[in-house]
Amino acid sequence: MFGTTFYHGTTKKLIIAFGSVFNNIHVQRTESDGTLIKDIKVPLAYESRKKYLARLIQDAKKNRQVPRMGFILTGLQADYSRAGNQMNEYTFTSVTPNMGTVMYAPIPYNYTFALDIYVDYMDDGLQIIEQILPYFQPDFNIVIEEIPELDLKRDIPIELTGVNMVDEFEGDFAEQRIVNWQLDFEIKGWLYPPVRQQGVVKTVTTKYSTPDIIGEDRQPEEKDWFVLNE
Repeated sequence: MFGTTFYHGTTKKLIIAFGSVFNNIHVQRTESDGTLIKDIKVPLAYESRKKYLARLIQDAKKNRQVPRMGFILTGLQADYSRAGNQMNEYTFTSVTPNMGTVMYAPIPYNYTFALDIYVDYMDDGLQIIEQILPYFQPDFNIVIEEIPELDLKRDIPIELTGVNMVDEFEGDFAEQRIVNWQLDFEIKGWLYPPVRQQGVVKTVTTKYSTPDIIGEDRQPEEKDWFVLNE
C-alpha cells in the first residue's frame, strides 16, 4: 500500500491561509490630540520566535524592524473524536469517459500555530492585539480549497487557545527592551488519502424467477449481478 506517490499540499494551504488572516494589520502613531503622525503596516513572516528575538536583541535599536509579526507551525495531532468510518468512500465525477474518481474518508488533524508580535512600545502591541482578539469567540472560520481538481472546499475553524505577553531584554533595559506577545491557535484540519480512478457501473442486469405455486418457498434460479464497464 505504501509507495503510492501523492501530495495534496493540504498542510501548505493551511499555513498560507493562516498567515493571510493576519497580513493586513496596521499600527498608528498619533499626537496627544489624536492627530495621525504615522500609519505602519505590520509585516508578517513565517519565522522562528527564538531566532528572530535573538536577532532583535543583537541589533541596535535604530535598526530593528518593529513592530513585526511572525508565525510558525508548532505541531499537529490526530483528532479521532471527529473521525468517521475510515472505510467510507467519496465518489467524484471524472473527465475520463466511463471512469470515476474515488477517495477514502480524510483523517482529522489538529494543527497548532504560534503567532508572535514584536514591538518596542506597549501601545503598539495593544493596538495589534485589539485588532485580532475580537474576531475569535473562540474561533474564526476560513474556507480552504483542499483539492482543487475535485472542487473540494471546506470551512476550517481557527481557534484561539492562549495569549501571553513577555518582556525580553538584555543589558540596559531601557535600550534593549522588546515586548513580545505570543498568541496560540489550533486549526481543525484534515489530511486526505490518495485519489484513484475506477470504472463506473453503467449497466445493471438482473435475472430472477417466481414460484410456480403461490406460497411455495423457492430460491431464484440465478442470482443478480452487476456489469462493470471498465
